[in-house]
Amino acid sequence: MSTLADPGADFRPLAKMILDAESAPDVVTALARLLEASSRGVGQLTRGDLGLMTTTALPDFAFACDGDLVLLPRYASCWREVRQAVEARHRAPRLAVGSDAAIRSAIDAILPAQRDLVDGRVVFDNAHQRLAVAALADARIGVITGGPGTGKTTSAAALLAVRRRLDSGLAPTEVLITAPTGKAACRLAEALSRAAGQLPLGEAERLFLRTLRPSTLHQALEWMPAPPERGGPFRRGRDLPLKARIIVVDEASMVDLELMAHLIRALPVEASLWILGDSDQLESVETGGVLAELVERGASGRLPDDVVQHWSARLGAPAQPIHVDGLQVCAAADPLPGLVIGLRYSHRAKEAPWVLELAALVRPGHGGTLAAFLACCTRWQGEGRIRRHERRTSFHDLCRERWSAWREGLAAWSLTNLPIEQDVRQRLGAFQLLCLTNAQVERANRIGCDLLWAGGPHRSQLALPHGCPLLVTVNNRALNLSNGDVGIALGQGPGHAAEVAVFPGRTVPIPLIQLPRHQPAFGLTVHKSQGSEWRHVAIDLPGDPGELAELNLVYTAITRSSGAVDLCLASPAAWEAVFASPVRPPATSR
Repeated sequence: MSTLADPGADFRPLAKMILDAESAPDVVTALARLLEASSRGVGQLTRGDLGLMTTTALPDFAFACDGDLVLLPRYASCWREVRQAVEARHRAPRLAVGSDAAIRSAIDAILPAQRDLVDGRVVFDNAHQRLAVAALADARIGVITGGPGTGKTTSAAALLAVRRRLDSGLAPTEVLITAPTGKAACRLAEALSRAAGQLPLGEAERLFLRTLRPSTLHQALEWMPAPPERGGPFRRGRDLPLKARIIVVDEASMVDLELMAHLIRALPVEASLWILGDSDQLESVETGGVLAELVERGASGRLPDDVVQHWSARLGAPAQPIHVDGLQVCAAADPLPGLVIGLRYSHRAKEAPWVLELAALVRPGHGGTLAAFLACCTRWQGEGRIRRHERRTSFHDLCRERWSAWREGLAAWSLTNLPIEQDVRQRLGAFQLLCLTNAQVERANRIGCDLLWAGGPHRSQLALPHGCPLLVTVNNRALNLSNGDVGIALGQGPGHAAEVAVFPGRTVPIPLIQLPRHQPAFGLTVHKSQGSEWRHVAIDLPGDPGELAELNLVYTAITRSSGAVDLCLASPAAWEAVFASPVRPPATSR
């Protein structure tokens, strides 16, 4: 294994190259640029990006080359491992879970065909969800991708219910429901439980879905604070695989490359791995791109005839046109046809078409323009669905109004009049300000807290005010709290210091003194918002166009809304920079 990938390797060649920089200054500079890019989650750059000539020789102990692309050896090693494992699982014989007829019977019972029309136009069709169940029911690995509201978790719920109907011995403890963050994992479990009440299931299947328990990928892999040379950072691996027959990974765009490699190593041979995610959303903070590559390769190539035959038999309808209709066809160098099922129709087409229309214009690689984006805002502004704020003061006034309404709405809550869980969930799902930078978040939290303290007799710089929304920023297994969980701090009433926190899904408040590290949550970064949804979202880009802003960041922010969107357009230069930003090339080098 290469030097940068192996903690026990000989670092002398690398040290000599760095110390003797004068002999190869362009190579040392290229290494520095590559390391800096990897710290921002970019795992590969072109030779041009690194300022290198095509003929410049690069030492293999510091670089891995793939045509014009250059990446660190540790990432090249992870890519090889993930790709080889995915390809082997995809091409292996399918699991024996039932005949095509048995699978079709289960699909028809659990996920009956549904097609909704408005003015003669199809606004929803669950044929793609049914295809996802037909394709992945006996697959060792499969991906379900789609935009907001397309039913990824509904498809996963139906998949699990079908497997449970076909195998009554499948226990909830043999299913791992995971995501990169605790918040996303809990949201997936809640969505599966909600689907259990909406799908036409038997009592055994309904109880099965509601008994599933979520975990983060780190929890599932049993993270420990030990370096690789001492068996860390995960206990689970090839020598101690996961004890599961089905592993579901949600919000897969957030899974970084090295974490995916660790998961692949820990998979039991006979397990099914189902991956859910929107490949147009933000990638992981660390080097990522795994979901984007899987979707690109899965959307390329012609489906084998035997696969089409099996899927069609399970659907009772031709599968090929449904499959093509759900995916944007790609031209990957190494296609894996049938790996990915794309979901096309969104429930929001009926409930909030303006969100889908606006999001489509900032979807990476889909050719949206700033002019079309602004025209869409104007078209829906009259109905109050999308509002443009061309003055920053107007946008800030809107946020203050919402936070003042939040304060009034919580005025009756107190230590002696605790809210019911449904009311907590309702309040937290109403409105959220999304920001690009931590500085914007800090400013929003300061303003929000000032509003809650206003007129109070016990203002404190060391305490949170009554009614303050709060974000947990570290995991705590003892309290079953995860990084990203959001709750509400409560005290004796408005203007008083908070003493406890209430969270959705909990009937008992937690004293603030017992909480793990936390902060106010009037504003959240877009990265921390992934896996969440609010009825009303306000999006604030910084005024400086030099700040990092990309289409997939704005796309992710917009798709957090299920209703209204407010946009701060006070800096035209910043928004022009967003649409001028290059689409990050997919990590599909071989």
